[in-house]
Amino acid sequence: MSLDAALALIPDDELRARSALEAVWNHSVQQGDRSTAFQAAAGMLLAFGFYCVDYRGRMRWCMRFRDGLSESPAANLPERAAGGDPDAMRICAAGLVLPTLDDDTQVLSADWLASAAGALLRGLHQPTDLPPAQRLVLAKVLLDHQGLQMDTLEGSRVLALQQERLRLDPLSPAAQAHWWVLAMSHHDYFGETGAALHARDRLQTLIDAHGLHEFRAALLTQEMPIALRTGQLERAGRIHRDLDALMADLRAGFVIQALRAQSTYLTQRGQHGAALALVDRLLALCADLEVPERDQGAYRVLRSNVLVALGRFDEARRELHGLRASQTGGQGELLEVIIRFVEAAALLDTQPSAALDWLGSAMTDAARLSFNRFFMTLPALAARLCQLALDAGIELEFVHATIRERRLVPPDPTRSDWPWAVKVQVLGGLAIWRDGVQLVAAGKAQRKPLELLALLAAQGGRAVGADLVIDTLWPSLEADAPKSSLDMTISRLRRLLDCPEALVVNSGSVALDPSLVWCDSAAFEALSERLTMRLAAGHAPIDEQAHAARRLFGLYRGRLMGTDTLSGPMSLARERLALAHHRSVTAWGHALEKQGQWADAIALYEQALGIDALAEPVHRALMRVLLAQGERAEALRAYRRCHAMLSSALGTTPTRETQALGLAAGATELRL
Repeated sequence: MSLDAALALIPDDELRARSALEAVWNHSVQQGDRSTAFQAAAGMLLAFGFYCVDYRGRMRWCMRFRDGLSESPAANLPERAAGGDPDAMRICAAGLVLPTLDDDTQVLSADWLASAAGALLRGLHQPTDLPPAQRLVLAKVLLDHQGLQMDTLEGSRVLALQQERLRLDPLSPAAQAHWWVLAMSHHDYFGETGAALHARDRLQTLIDAHGLHEFRAALLTQEMPIALRTGQLERAGRIHRDLDALMADLRAGFVIQALRAQSTYLTQRGQHGAALALVDRLLALCADLEVPERDQGAYRVLRSNVLVALGRFDEARRELHGLRASQTGGQGELLEVIIRFVEAAALLDTQPSAALDWLGSAMTDAARLSFNRFFMTLPALAARLCQLALDAGIELEFVHATIRERRLVPPDPTRSDWPWAVKVQVLGGLAIWRDGVQLVAAGKAQRKPLELLALLAAQGGRAVGADLVIDTLWPSLEADAPKSSLDMTISRLRRLLDCPEALVVNSGSVALDPSLVWCDSAAFEALSERLTMRLAAGHAPIDEQAHAARRLFGLYRGRLMGTDTLSGPMSLARERLALAHHRSVTAWGHALEKQGQWADAIALYEQALGIDALAEPVHRALMRVLLAQGERAEALRAYRRCHAMLSSALGTTPTRETQALGLAAGATELRL
């Protein structure tokens, strides 16, 4: 078989390609044809780099390639490759693969590698007679190299170029599938979820149209991180089970990728012991397949993350420190950042000030390297570190971007200062923010979407049945086709928010996604319950509760939807929130009274009555404090204000309990 025929096999059949390249090399050596033997060695490195699954014999081929390189004018190879010379392009591409395979990572200088990568990209732009299959292999190797350099700009250029060539080059369905697997992985790694999903759809189409069942496992392993990052845990669970079913038919190298996906899922689900067992099995297979230490870096980091989750920090440190010898260049810099994040996590609960020092250093370099994938399998821990960084003012822009891209949920979901995708205020009136910018919705077309948003927010973002939504928004016969009206309103609200994922429609219900949307009503109710429970338990000193109380009462700017007239579930929600406010005010006020903080208690009650003048329990609390202070005249004035408000607004009189306080204040018109 000729060299070109052997090279053409790489995208479709790795095992046959490697066998053919071995035969070409042996024959060329026997014939004294060093040039062809060198090209065969380069081709073998490209086969290793294209599949990244089976590295057995890699060092033998690295040595053969190095020997050929030493006999060639390496200095002018990039220049020839830039002009579109196929032989030079293959050698430059193999040179990019060499540092990932060779234990001696200093074989080629960083300058030569950078020059070869740039030349290869220029060469791929040339109208050469390079066969399409070889062009695909070179593009894949170049894209992997750019990924290792964390160079998203150059990587995007390679992607755009090769995806344009897919329309022109007659590639086999399997070769095309290989490309879309790579594109999906690249886009996902750099957080380009939309592009990753597009690549997934193209891959799925090829699998279905051509029966490429061997790519199903590759599709699933690439889908797993997307499903986990977007909160689709049920989908991730199905992927986990599907991979189990496919495992027996996979080559060992592809089993490694499947185990990685499964262990990632188990770690995020909190099944850390099972995840560790899978990672250890994965690493044993790496040893069998002679996977280079450099390429094992991601697996070792995953193992370190699992050990962190298990609280085995010393082992996690050793795992990462052991990578220092193999991770060089940009990967070495990332490793040091990851080590510092682990140090911060180890000290988070015991030495927070020391943890903050490690975190500051880690975040600074992570921002410089655009690395936001720390603790990808431990999103709760990543969120804690991000919250600590926000509180300390560390790399705020980078931390905000990380939170939004990874959709991290704050340790305390009541926090309004978290960089939520969407914030909704309904207490005191409706207001909406998207990525920190307040939205202004006008026009009749927005009325129903805003009513839907207010209804969902009034329920704290919780799921509301579609029938209840329809009955609330389209009572009687207002809407001829309520279901269609609801679908249209959901669509309009998604466009208004510019965040389709913010609304979750599932099993006949509608809800706001709590990982993306903050509602002041939900935060208020959670803080109200938290404060009253802590006060009732009497565990924490009152000064430790003061900050929580300020946050709580700062949220209640007024009644639900302000002065709007409400009915049905919205009216019930208004009453529920008002009662929660009354309970919180009286509970906190009582705590202040017990501490003798009379002025603070009076200010609290006056503020509450300024928001809701009909809150009779708060009127009573204010009168009680004033009487305790000997302020009978002020207590009497407070009683008469209460009486006037209830009489004019509700046509009622104060309760007997309130009247008793009025008598104590000197209200002579009362006779109990």
